[in-house]
Order: sequence, then structure tokens, then C-alpha cells
Amino acid sequence: MRVRLYPLPSSAGSCEPRRPAMQQLVAELTRPMVLSDRTLRQLAQLKRAHGEFVRRRGREPTGGDLAVDTGLSREQVRDLLAVERLPQSLDDPVASSDGEVGTFGELLVDPLASDAYEQLLDHSEIEQVRTLLGSLSERERMILRSRYGLDGPEQSLRDVGESLGLSGERVRQIEERALGKLRAATSRTITEFAPD
Repeated sequence: MRVRLYPLPSSAGSCEPRRPAMQQLVAELTRPMVLSDRTLRQLAQLKRAHGEFVRRRGREPTGGDLAVDTGLSREQVRDLLAVERLPQSLDDPVASSDGEVGTFGELLVDPLASDAYEQLLDHSEIEQVRTLLGSLSERERMILRSRYGLDGPEQSLRDVGESLGLSGERVRQIEERALGKLRAATSRTITEFAPD
């Protein structure tokens, strides 16, 4: 009796040809960002080199070791390792060195927020200075603005004196008197707001 051979349906074939495609699909669906095929191949090459290095040498490889083994540059290895790192939620709990528990998001500094706070303080201080300058004579205001660079670059006593037709010593005396008036006005303001 003779056995007849029929071609097997495609569903009965080996799973091996489909495995890489399935692995790639799982990697794409679980990764927080989309990577190009080239980057995925380099990442797989990097993982293989990492595994072989650990198996051969019994220690974790450095970025330089992986660069030598894969033929990639150190920058490429660094970037690929950063892509492979899992993202961390801002709500993840973390413990500080003193044992206090908080969230990861609390550790991050918002540079825009601190800049806005600094700008608010600067604006507030400038407004206070302008209010205080209002209590001075026009000449005193002009001297302080010129000396301390409130309306431009700071100027020397001699330069301010030349522009006003005064000596440098007279400008210094007017400046001292104006600063004394500002100190007195500031101390009055502080006393008004001080609790009894």
C-alpha cells in the first residue's frame, strides 16, 4: 500500500517563522513610544550582546563594553538603553534618605514655576522701590536711578555729577540723604504692618 502525501495547510506549519513577528508586535504594543525597525534591530542586538557579555564575563557590561561588542557608538548605546528603560509614574511612592515617603512627582522641580515666582518677587520689589522713590525729589530720584542702574547701566558719581552739573561729592551727599529718606519710609511701613 502506498501512502499519499498531501501538502499541509499553512496553519499546520511550524511556529518558528511567526515567533519573531509576534515578539515584535508585543514589543511595539508594550513600548511607550514607537521605534523604527532599525532601532528595534539595534535594541535586539544590544540585548543579545548584553546577555552574552554577562554569560561570558559574569558581570554587568558598561556602555563602552556594549559599544565594542555591537559596533555601535557609545552615544547610540546610551540612547538605546534610555529607550529600553521603563517610564515611571509621577504617583509612584518613593522614600527619601530620612525615611519620609512621598511621590516621585514631588521630587521634580518645575523650572517655569520657580522662574515665575522669582519674576513675581522682582516685580513686587520694583513696585515697592518705585513707590518709595515717589517720596523723593526729582533730583534725588534721578541720582538713585543713575547710580543703581534702575533705568539703564549703573553710573559713577562723576558721570552723574557731569550730567547734572554737580561735583561727584555733591552727588554722593544727595544720594546719602535720599537713601536716608528711603530707610525712614521703609521703617515706617514695617512699623505699620507689625503686629501689636
